[in-house]
Amino acid sequence: MDAKTLMKRLSLLTLLVVLWIIPACNRNAGPTPLSGDFVPGEHQAFFIDVAQEGGIWLAPTTLKALGVDVNKPEAPALRLSWSGQSVPTRSLKDDQGWGLFFFAPAFHTRYTQETSFLLELNAPETPIPTQTSTAATTPDLPGLTQVTWEENRRYLPQATAEIPWLWQPIYAPGGISHTLTLTDAVTGPVTVTVRLWSHTRFTPTPDHQLQLYWDGELKGRWEWAGQGMQALTASWNETTPQGNHTLTLSTPAISDAGIAIVWIDGWDITYPRASVPPNGLLQAQGATLSAGKEGLVVLDVTEALAPVELGETSASGNISAESGHRYWIGDFKAAAAPVRVRPALSLDVASLTDTTYLVIAPAAAHAALEPLLAHRQAEGLVTAVVTPQAIYDTFGAGRAAPEAINALAQNLPALRYLLLAGDAVADPAGYDGEDERLRVVAPFTRTSVLGETPSDGRYSVNAEGFPSIAVGRFPAETVAGIKVLVEKTLLWETSQSNPAVVFVTDNELRFSDMLDAIIPLIPGGETARRIDSGEERSREQLLEALNQGPTWFNYTGHGSLTRLCDEEILTINDGQNWKQPSVVIAWTCLAGHFAHPTQASIAEAWLLTPNGSAVAFLGPVGETTTFEQRPTAQAFYEALPQHRRIGDAWLKAIQTETGAPDVRWGFLVLGDPALGVEPGP
Repeated sequence: MDAKTLMKRLSLLTLLVVLWIIPACNRNAGPTPLSGDFVPGEHQAFFIDVAQEGGIWLAPTTLKALGVDVNKPEAPALRLSWSGQSVPTRSLKDDQGWGLFFFAPAFHTRYTQETSFLLELNAPETPIPTQTSTAATTPDLPGLTQVTWEENRRYLPQATAEIPWLWQPIYAPGGISHTLTLTDAVTGPVTVTVRLWSHTRFTPTPDHQLQLYWDGELKGRWEWAGQGMQALTASWNETTPQGNHTLTLSTPAISDAGIAIVWIDGWDITYPRASVPPNGLLQAQGATLSAGKEGLVVLDVTEALAPVELGETSASGNISAESGHRYWIGDFKAAAAPVRVRPALSLDVASLTDTTYLVIAPAAAHAALEPLLAHRQAEGLVTAVVTPQAIYDTFGAGRAAPEAINALAQNLPALRYLLLAGDAVADPAGYDGEDERLRVVAPFTRTSVLGETPSDGRYSVNAEGFPSIAVGRFPAETVAGIKVLVEKTLLWETSQSNPAVVFVTDNELRFSDMLDAIIPLIPGGETARRIDSGEERSREQLLEALNQGPTWFNYTGHGSLTRLCDEEILTINDGQNWKQPSVVIAWTCLAGHFAHPTQASIAEAWLLTPNGSAVAFLGPVGETTTFEQRPTAQAFYEALPQHRRIGDAWLKAIQTETGAPDVRWGFLVLGDPALGVEPGP
């Protein structure tokens, strides 16, 4: 994982201020980026990617590039939808030809901050309905606007937020202050909602307190107990709305509560605004609204996927309204352009019906995977490779979603092995747009200790809720990394005899006891080499064993992203220190966490080391105890004599009902799930 590149991206994210009420207000209807190689008229469906809520204008030049005849007397037939639901549109003509307007709601997910709309050519349009609205003269109450301040600076998987990226911490006693400007504000009600993660838990009740000050005046005070997400709201009548304001959040000390910690996720501020921003949104407080300009189109967007056109603003710039409703007010042809337009990819699921070995990989990696696919085909498996975007477009409404891959797997009755060739990320915008890094989305699961963790094993779950497919991943961001993993996999299976078995244990009784239970289950285990990290020169002994020839390396003990055991018997940099290939089985913690936003894991580093080191890695992305791991570990080793591929043995192990859920979904195979493993004496 390229930590430097990810940190650069996160730095950009910290500068982002999300304005809910002024979507893309600084963008015009300029050229829309066209993504993908296509010839006008060749494709009949496209995805329109939008970053924020608001009006969207597909200019005639954009439609023409898609193969639409924009100069016909009648409007072209264009159908827009989101996740199968029709989205009303309005075709309009200017001196360049026909263009298309629609209102785009924002549907952010754990995996993407963009919303994708399907545009089908030569299909019947669903027009935006119109409704007569009486002219308004004098606004009785100004409209309300909402602004959100949020910066995704820190990933906290323990937080139970839908997207556990938070802004900044407050340590009790302490506080933070921010200077804010409420654009075009007028006298009236101000509401502030603070979203935060309560990070600590102490004995007294309550053990947390937060105070909100506005320009030095206390406006809100809350108390609560324990960990959890909080949404705390304060409202007041603001008599001096113009100019800068200081928002201060303070956490006083509470006796016997230690140093209480809260993480601010962000805050929303709703306030009355004199007029609507250009192509913006307002919520009515009364029977009228002021847009400040004549002739602007008004849409009631209270039901975001069913907007209603109410006509235009009057000579005074006012409109009739309904209290509590939201309105988009602007010029259709001056609305924002989408982020990009790209061809919709269609997956021929029927052609995959007999597939037993499926690889999901970005197109750039397909050539590098060909030798592995040919090898599996020669073994008798029915192989296929598909791009993740084709799956997202066919089953996921155009956006990266684990549910899309699950849906494909459910439609392939013969599927036995699923290999994901590409890395995954925790960044909520990590799958947006085009990127040279190879990525295939990973599902997340919530564990009792670490919180959310990536869980590729979830792709194995069938309609009845049972694991049924052997799943693995090549966690490589580059084609070069895929080539390394393919070469190592093929070399392991075609150029060597049975590997030697090496057992390594951390120097605590619970770990050695677990190893004692495992050893008799492995052919030749009793005579295999065993190393205790507490022994003198244990690190040197292990590297010596790993360099003597191919090994089947089994470890029980403490672990982290960067090392095994407190004595560092092996570290993240040791892949280069052994030149012979190994299958690594690690009963530990965190060592396989391939989606960490800033730190590569031991598993990734070892797998991507050429000429030796790990060929496959079975281990954890989260944290579990030896007590939790032991039943699944024993089930895995018991399955090996009957299931000689690593994925089959692991699948058998996680199908047992005695295994702990955090082990079942928090351990995974990094490598080819069809890799043959033949431990020998």
